[in-house]
Amino acid sequence: LRPDIKRGNISPDEEELIIRLHRLLGNRWSLIAGR
Repeated sequence: LRPDIKRGNISPDEEELIIRLHRLLGNRWSLIAGR
């Protein structure tokens, strides 16, 4: 496991980033996670 993984709730900014990347990249979650 990766100890650097953030735990807990995501911030509104992080949520917006995820939504924008999902619109751009679709369901390519490995690419989204890499950004």
